[in-house]
Amino acid sequence: MNKQQLNNLATKAKNGDSDAMWEVKYHFQKMIHQMSEYNRNRLNQADFEDECFKIIEETVMRFEAEKGDLPQLVVNFIKRRLGRTTKRYSTKTKADEYVTVSMVHNENTDGYMEFEIQDDLAIVDKDLMYNERITGLAAGDSKKLAILKAWSEPGHSVTATAQELALLFGGKAESHRKSITRFRSDCQKALACAI
Repeated sequence: MNKQQLNNLATKAKNGDSDAMWEVKYHFQKMIHQMSEYNRNRLNQADFEDECFKIIEETVMRFEAEKGDLPQLVVNFIKRRLGRTTKRYSTKTKADEYVTVSMVHNENTDGYMEFEIQDDLAIVDKDLMYNERITGLAAGDSKKLAILKAWSEPGHSVTATAQELALLFGGKAESHRKSITRFRSDCQKALACAI
């Protein structure tokens, strides 16, 4: 379905056609389920999908065909919701270092006892996570790893880093400065896609 057809369906749905509203939701259903499945460890899938379908309804009701196209609006709102939901879910689950497990107390009674068990696997050292992210961005390249290490130090400058790279790897400081700039934009793209 192209943009114009989707915009026409949105206009019909805005005027009260429930079949058109269901067709619009159906158009975005596959994308919503894929996003939900891809981020299943970072959000509650059922809540996220419900929120997305509500976003579609709200967007259709506020949609004006003269001002834009519906697919772009819906995708932007859903991506924004995904970012907020994963952020909210991660802060909510980070504090949970303990797991509550219900166990049968006695075979003759119906009572249960609750035991708090510390989940050692859920506790991850923040420095370890930081180093893993740095290593992932460097992708095994020693020059990129040196750039990332320099960025992690307070008060770093691109010029000083470029001069250090010239001493370590050879070449001119100016060419290293340009490669640092290119690598910075690559990292920004990679981190933007990760969100």
